[in-house]
Amino acid sequence: MIHPIRLRQRAAAVTAIAAWVTACSPDTPIGDAQRTALFHRGPSQSAAEAAAQPASLLPKGATPWWKSFDDRVLNRLVDTALEKNFRLDQVASRVLQADAELRKARGRLFPTLDGSGRVEKRWVDSDLIDSSDSTRSASLAGLLSWEIDVWGRLRNAVADRTFERAAAVADWHGARLILSAAVTEVYFEILEQQQQLRLINEQITTGETLLGLTELRFGQAQSSIVDVLQQREQLAGTRALVPTVEARLRRLELALDALLARAPGSGTSVRFRPLSPPPEGLDAGIPSDLLRNRPDLVAAHLRLAAVDAGIAEAVADRLPRFTIGAVGSAAGNPSIDNLVATAFAAVAAPIFDGGERKAEVDRRRAVYRETMSIYSQLYLDAVRDVTTALVLERQQGERIRLLEDQLDTAQSLLKETRNRYSQGLTDYLPVLAAVTTEQNLQREIVTSRREWISFRIALHRSLGGPVGGEFEPPGETE
Repeated sequence: MIHPIRLRQRAAAVTAIAAWVTACSPDTPIGDAQRTALFHRGPSQSAAEAAAQPASLLPKGATPWWKSFDDRVLNRLVDTALEKNFRLDQVASRVLQADAELRKARGRLFPTLDGSGRVEKRWVDSDLIDSSDSTRSASLAGLLSWEIDVWGRLRNAVADRTFERAAAVADWHGARLILSAAVTEVYFEILEQQQQLRLINEQITTGETLLGLTELRFGQAQSSIVDVLQQREQLAGTRALVPTVEARLRRLELALDALLARAPGSGTSVRFRPLSPPPEGLDAGIPSDLLRNRPDLVAAHLRLAAVDAGIAEAVADRLPRFTIGAVGSAAGNPSIDNLVATAFAAVAAPIFDGGERKAEVDRRRAVYRETMSIYSQLYLDAVRDVTTALVLERQQGERIRLLEDQLDTAQSLLKETRNRYSQGLTDYLPVLAAVTTEQNLQREIVTSRREWISFRIALHRSLGGPVGGEFEPPGETE
């Protein structure tokens, strides 16, 4: 059986890190029971139960995170991607592979029965005898063999594959999280480019109006040709933005088609709607929650347990193996009429292997050390990702507020400069500068609002979703 004490001792490092990070967060107390719940495995708990426990901690029944945006089009797109995406299907196929490996390991716990049969006919033709003769014989044999798992080698192999299978399911949840985040990100970028395109077209209309005004004043000798050329240059610069935005929009539409497992260019329609701030009320929880909610951390923990079981398997492989069985055979000439049965008990022990088995134990212990380091670093990276996303989202909201205040001032300045220009109190340069500032701010605010949503998406991804859903094997071909 797996050594739970060794697993808990090595996992204590991550537990200590989680406790330290949580202690550094204000108003986030954590008790000893909660701190050790993820790593504890009772002595009577089977490997399958222990493997299922961390996986069940994923909030599958919770509302999927992307539905917090309350967008039916987005919901439909994400659901389609989760159903049809080929990369997600690849990850699901790995779960099936791990499941097959688990069934193979379980099969070794049972006796094996092999059978064989033979029919033989012999012809004798001799020059010394002016005749030929033939003989016929038949035989059947069966071998029943069963290894007694005294040291737990086979049981630990089953535990290893059980944890690996559960880790593969956690990887599947992680792939769903990444895919849903990618679809959501592309969707809002498409909305951003659509809004930018509408805004630029409005700015072009405004520029054409201003150009007509300057040309009229120039025709009335109230302004110089410089004013006209300046406005033409400004209008041309605005028009030059259109191809770039259209190219970005087309690239994003093609990317969305690929995520939905559709032929690029099939024309996935996204209806325009203005970007709105991300919904309020998201609870980021406490850092130790990441150990249960993030699929990559759950998978890392399960693989740590799998390696621990592999160590026990390698240690048991150095000890004698006990086998019991029976052999039965029947033969006869020409028909089967003789039966022979034999029962046996055997023991085989490694005497000299050049240190191969001991080296395998050392290798697996080194793998455990590596896996433990990966797990610890992964947790620290997860805490950093959440903290970074929270800071960026909060600061982005403040930045948008300041940009909107700046836009209000720019619009007031534009109104005042246009009045002074129409009264002949100033030249066109202040109007041109005010128009350029206002239009740049309008486009920057649109981009900043989309970035605000992107920071919320990053926060959901760093928190582990939730994505929800039970694992369903992909369609198999016979």
